[in-house]
Amino acid sequence: MYCITFALQHTQYKLRARFYFYHRLFKSRGIYSFAGRSFLRLLIIAAIITVLLVIAQSTINDFHGIIDTFLLKWDAPFVLSLFFVSESILGMIPPDFFIVWSNTTSHPMVMLTLLAFISYSGGLIAYFIGKRIASFPKFHAWLMRKFSSHLATLHKYGGFLIIFSALFPLPFSTITLITGMINYPFKRLAILGLTRLFRFYLYATVLFQIF
Repeated sequence: MYCITFALQHTQYKLRARFYFYHRLFKSRGIYSFAGRSFLRLLIIAAIITVLLVIAQSTINDFHGIIDTFLLKWDAPFVLSLFFVSESILGMIPPDFFIVWSNTTSHPMVMLTLLAFISYSGGLIAYFIGKRIASFPKFHAWLMRKFSSHLATLHKYGGFLIIFSALFPLPFSTITLITGMINYPFKRLAILGLTRLFRFYLYATVLFQIF
């Protein structure tokens, strides 16, 4: 019994020490400030969209009917293909538009899940595109010269950036493209990138109520 208690206390001490270590590290590296700025940007964007929606609903007759009619005109294979291309090449179109569209289909949750996995797959493809780009000798030499002072940081804290870009309105495929360029471990990217799936369900809980 004493050994079990001692082992638990030792484990708690190690976890606490590790937590404080990463807390100081993130603070000194400015990661907290970066996360704070991104979250503030998210709140501002959400506030602007909310204001615009309120104005539109109060000034346009049958606003929701117009939106539904417009979205229903989108052909599913075309939308999915467009989304796949967007999520594989720098995240050209915000996925929120596609989340709203999924709610107009006959099976919203099935379509939402399909979109989530397409986005995740697009991020993985962007990783290999980044690896391919970095394989060109001249570009690789330029990359090493330009970002040599940041490569160690990207390797060490790339996991944080992957999770943050997966959950928040940052271009997920752009981050995975960069991780491919710096040869970040693919297995780690594939595991951490699964948080991308949660983003779609979290955002859908809000967007499905609005549209």
